[in-house]
Amino acid sequence: MTHKEFRFFFDKKMTPVYTKAEVDSLYAQLIEFALNMSRAEMILKSDQTIENHSLTNLLEYITRLEKKEPIQYIIGQVNFAEVPVNVNNNVLIPRPETESLVYWMKEQEQQNPSVLDICTGSGCIAFALEKHLNAKVNAWDVSYKALQLAKQTAKSIGSAVNFSKVDILSTVDTNQKWDIIVSNPPYVLEEERSEIDGNVLDYEPDLALFTAADDSIQFYRAIIQFAAKHLRPGGRLYFELNPKTFRQVVSFLKVMKFVDIVVENDMRNTARMLVAKTKK
Repeated sequence: MTHKEFRFFFDKKMTPVYTKAEVDSLYAQLIEFALNMSRAEMILKSDQTIENHSLTNLLEYITRLEKKEPIQYIIGQVNFAEVPVNVNNNVLIPRPETESLVYWMKEQEQQNPSVLDICTGSGCIAFALEKHLNAKVNAWDVSYKALQLAKQTAKSIGSAVNFSKVDILSTVDTNQKWDIIVSNPPYVLEEERSEIDGNVLDYEPDLALFTAADDSIQFYRAIIQFAAKHLRPGGRLYFELNPKTFRQVVSFLKVMKFVDIVVENDMRNTARMLVAKTKK
């Protein structure tokens, strides 16, 4: 099968499932990943035959895409804030909103801080802050499988992030203090489940998505209580937010005596990021 014939076959298979723009994007990503070819090379080599072993892999990827498995899981990696981060179905696929949080922090912060990333998942925030702030980072998650994947990324990029298995909803025994604590915790409400795309529910881990049905800010509350004791004076606490519950988070921060609370909107003009400080 030539590249031109494969493109026709790919479009035929994908068009019932995806929009034209999505099909074009998926094709480009898949060819770059599977054949290490740029868009220009695809055009120049359109009449060349695809090698059998490569074609076999491509056909397998098409089957997975037909089932709406995210392309990021098929490729096994995303570029997050200029860092290549490994992903699979044990971690959430990093979102643009989270990337915005990292760049917002970069604008706010000085170089060389100590940072704790809670609910780290793939480690994307931890790796990005290490890169952009030259931060010394500890990263915690309750999922052993997520941490194993993050450690693979760390090894491949030469990162010094220190990963640990910690359940922030339980008692955490540490005397350590940090300049910054950051978290993108599970915050999707059970009532929002019907609003989420099927491929997210089918492939991404519930553990990293949903908060408790009877306590919509349980992770935020636990992290705020921990941060009140383990941030240095004047330390900063950053969150990615659920726009539906951010006011509850702000209220609890005030109860816990945090100051200089700032909520930042995302590209959709909804409350998505927050920073608060401990008193000096």
